[in-house]
Parts: sequence; structure tokens; C-alpha cells
Amino acid sequence: MLKVKDLIALPFEIPLKGSLQWGLAEELRALEHVLIRVELSDGSIGIAEATPRPSIYGETQASIVAIVEMHLAPLLREAEIGSFQCVVNLSKRMDLIKNNNTAKGATDMALHQALCRATGKTLAQHLGATRERIRLSYIVSTGAADAVLADVAGAYRAGIRAFKVKIGKDITRETETIRELIARYPAAQFYVDANQTLDEDSAAGILNALYDLGLIHCEEALPVERIRARRALRKGCRMPIIADDSAFTPEDLQRELAFDTFDILNIKTARTGFSQSMTMMESCVKAGKGVMVGSQASSLLGCLHAAAFAAQQAVNCASECSFFLKTDADLSLAPPIKEGWLYLAEAGSALDRLIEALI
Repeated sequence: MLKVKDLIALPFEIPLKGSLQWGLAEELRALEHVLIRVELSDGSIGIAEATPRPSIYGETQASIVAIVEMHLAPLLREAEIGSFQCVVNLSKRMDLIKNNNTAKGATDMALHQALCRATGKTLAQHLGATRERIRLSYIVSTGAADAVLADVAGAYRAGIRAFKVKIGKDITRETETIRELIARYPAAQFYVDANQTLDEDSAAGILNALYDLGLIHCEEALPVERIRARRALRKGCRMPIIADDSAFTPEDLQRELAFDTFDILNIKTARTGFSQSMTMMESCVKAGKGVMVGSQASSLLGCLHAAAFAAQQAVNCASECSFFLKTDADLSLAPPIKEGWLYLAEAGSALDRLIEALI
């Protein structure tokens, strides 16, 4: 039986072409991330990307390195690993350590990736992902209209046809920018992410007005702790609601399903790995909810891992596996995006080449 030989964390940094702004005051200027490297007893290596977000998960580069070296590595060394279920069991073992979402999520993905390399399976085969192509969406920063329009124009030229526009700082100005986007790109789809910034008294009216403009859904309109208000909003507006920050974990998801607060779940493999993401997807399918996949502002590596999961048949919305387009990095290994679609075979080949380059 294969065993986990070692687990290490390697910090890295990639600049962005322009800052990403969201919420009332959040801003991301560079990816200060961590590579999680797993080695198995046969020498097989898996690598994944941890995405610290201090304002979301409370993690930093330093905290991820520390939790991996001091806790996760000792916990996992010499553990047996031979199947998908083995990694699921190791993921459950990691939950003895609370929080540290992306450190554990990336470790889970690295374990799965290492197992694929040991068994000769592609990641898609290992995950049971069978869609030939993945519909992509692109995250658009809030900000001045000219910057937003330029960002969308560049992504559209790169092949993107679905866009998530951040809102919440100035709804009137942001709505006018969205009107301009719809006029310029009538064949594209647009939806919004309010990042919990709207007021419960006005949220339904704002979302209904955006829905009438042609926007297809909204992510996290109200503060997560206002669970009854979020349930009322879902019932009181016509815009379908995406759950993200309200469902970090499978346990969070069960609460949201019980209160029926959302229509679509944004699964982020960066925080729940492949093991917990699979559990959450299955829960949504059983409850009749839609599923999309997010990348948590990942580099090409994290986006390709997310894309492999997004090729599941249950994923029925455009998925945010295109954030690598925002990075100021060498993208020569990136697969092409064709009229809004990323093809699974090309994404898988790109991931294999990238893993080899990182090893």
C-alpha cells in the first residue's frame, strides 16, 4: 500500500495586472500563495495551491506554512493512501485541526493529484469528471467604469463570455456600468457578487432591477449572519441567489439547505479540496440546487484544478476557472479558451505539463 512520505509548503508570489477590488474596502494586488507538495512512498508527487485570504479565512502565507509543517505533515506522514476514499478519510483526519480552510483544501488536492500520478489516472478520471468542456466565467473588479470596461474587453478578447461583476460600493454607478457592458456585449452573460454589502430593506428591489436588465444571478447579497433575512430575500426577489461565504464547509451547507437560502452553490475547491467539494456537490444535487465552481483568485495551477472538478456533470453553471488571465505571469502552458469554453482534454494536458514543470 502506498503511504504519504512527506508534505511541505513553499510560499510564492505572482503580481496581478491590476488590483481586484470587492466588498466595501477589500483589495488584492498580488497572489501571495503557497504551493503544497505531497510525496508518496513510490516517489509520486502532487502539487496544489493554497490561497490565503486573511479577511475571509484568517489565513496568511506564514500561517499556512506553519500549520503544514507543525501539524498537517506530522498528522499525515506514513498514512496509507490507495483510493479516492483513502484521501477522503485523510481529509476527515485533517478536520481534527479547525479552520485553516485553504491549507487543508490544498493538501487534499495535492494528495489526490499524487495518487493520480501513482495510479496512472488523469485527474478527471479520478474525479469522475466527464464533461468534454467547461463553461468559464470571469471575475470583474468593482471600480471606475473605464477600468471595468477595459477589464471585460480584455477578457472577452481572451475568449470569455460570462462575467461576474463585483458590486456594493456605489449601486447607482455600478448599475450604469453594467448597462454599458450589456449594450457592448449582447451575447455575453453577466451576474453580480455583492459580497454581503447590500441592505436587507433595499436588496430585493436592487436585485429585481438588475434581473430585469438581464443579469442571471447574484452572489451573497446580505451579511452571512443575517440568515433569516437571506431566506426572506431568496423568497422575495426574482434573482436566483448564489451561496459562497455562507457555505464554507459541508456543515455550513447543511444549515443553508435547511433554511433554503440559495439556489446555486459556488463550490471553491481551494477551500474544500476535492473530497469535501464532492460531498457538497452531492448534497446540492440531492436538494435540487445548482452548482458552479470558483477559484478563490487562484493562479493557473489552482484554476486548472478547479476546472477538472468543474467538468462534473452536476456542475450546471459557468465556473470561475479563468482568474489566471488576471495574473502577470508566464501563461505559455495555459490551455486556450474558445468562445467561452475550456476543453477538458486540453485543460488536463496543461495541468500535467504544469505539474511536471513545478516538480
